[in-house]
Amino acid sequence: MRLLERKELNLTPIFLMGNAVLLTLLLLIEIINFSRIGKVANSKIPTLVELNDGESIRVSSISSDERSPQAITHFVGQTMMGLLSWNTVPQISNDYNVEPTKNLKLDSGVQAGDNKITTTVWATGFALSEDFRAPFLKEIGNLTPPNVFNGSTQSILKISWLSEPKKLRKGEWSINMIAEVIVFQASNMIGTPIAFNKTIFVRAIDTPALPNISSDFQQTAYHVRKAGLEIYKIQDLELSN
Repeated sequence: MRLLERKELNLTPIFLMGNAVLLTLLLLIEIINFSRIGKVANSKIPTLVELNDGESIRVSSISSDERSPQAITHFVGQTMMGLLSWNTVPQISNDYNVEPTKNLKLDSGVQAGDNKITTTVWATGFALSEDFRAPFLKEIGNLTPPNVFNGSTQSILKISWLSEPKKLRKGEWSINMIAEVIVFQASNMIGTPIAFNKTIFVRAIDTPALPNISSDFQQTAYHVRKAGLEIYKIQDLELSN
């Protein structure tokens, strides 16, 4: 008969207590998470964004391959005006100071095939898809009167109507335009109108961020393409009688 017996240590109560404490902590964490998620879900979606220059604008959340009808219409209108308004006289601004004793330096233009286009048209051309840009700019060069480059001829695109964008498929739309290219030559201040009725095909694109160190070409292309849209085809508009 042993006078002393070794008593075994029972760890089960300690384990149960530790488990209960751990579960209680996890429950408190879950309650806090649910509370915060509820606040986020019930909060209003921010629609006011402040730009670097201090201007505030209203925004809305859309898919990366969607664009609002207003954005598409604005892009098409601005792009077509840039492509078909020919003027080599420099615009006077704060960055361009004209000396009264010197003549204005006219735009010498950019070679596009056998003919020239204005620098503004060349820059606006970055709004076209790469497979469409070169042939279209060559066609613009064929249409541009040579006297544009001595300042005696100018043109403007007068848009009479732009339709609501029609969705063709995901991220692609078509829009109809009724317009006239009005050419002013020498003393002809009335101008000669040329009908330009087209169906314009547009698609959404991704616009990479501009590098901190970028060339003038990169900056020009980014400025034109930052709308996240490009024109990939232009065809004659079929007008029904």
